[in-house]
Amino acid sequence: SLSEMSSRGVRAAGTDGTDFQNRQRIAQHYQESAQYKSILKWFFVPHFLILVFMWLKVGSELLRTNFGWRNAFFERLDMPAAYPWEYIWCFSFIPIVLALSSFQRNKLKILHYAYYAEFCVGIFPCMIGLGGQLPELVEYAYDIEGSNTPTFKGIFPMVIIWYIFFAVALQIHGFSMYFMHHLAAAWAPVKRD
Repeated sequence: SLSEMSSRGVRAAGTDGTDFQNRQRIAQHYQESAQYKSILKWFFVPHFLILVFMWLKVGSELLRTNFGWRNAFFERLDMPAAYPWEYIWCFSFIPIVLALSSFQRNKLKILHYAYYAEFCVGIFPCMIGLGGQLPELVEYAYDIEGSNTPTFKGIFPMVIIWYIFFAVALQIHGFSMYFMHHLAAAWAPVKRD
């Protein structure tokens, strides 16, 4: 009958129908790729927002110290001098640019560069800052009133703000690396036994 014929369909030329699993794997590969790209883009949004604040902090200091630039807003904030790791972390836009440029044509090599750049200019400076600020955090925790820790606007200790930053930034970088790794695995050629 006509309904039996249409329900069975016509088999594609050149196949006996046993390559079904391979066709399903390729479809899953595209689905995973799209999913990981989307997730990574969502991680890049908060990363970029935090980066803008860091650029404002470090950039205003560079302009003030090197070019004598003054701004009432930044002077009222009364921010302490930038640490060396902050300058390095300001380059953490590089993995975002590399990853986004790899998305268009699934360029695995560029995604690998983004992965390692995420560690070098993202996680590594945060870990240096985390270790470098630890004595200051301990000093502040033991003697809140007598601590010499720099403050934000003369009130809130910067070491607490930095540890909040480290908690957020390390999660963003860690999850970004995790999803870049899985995206690279989705893009890698399928290995057959």
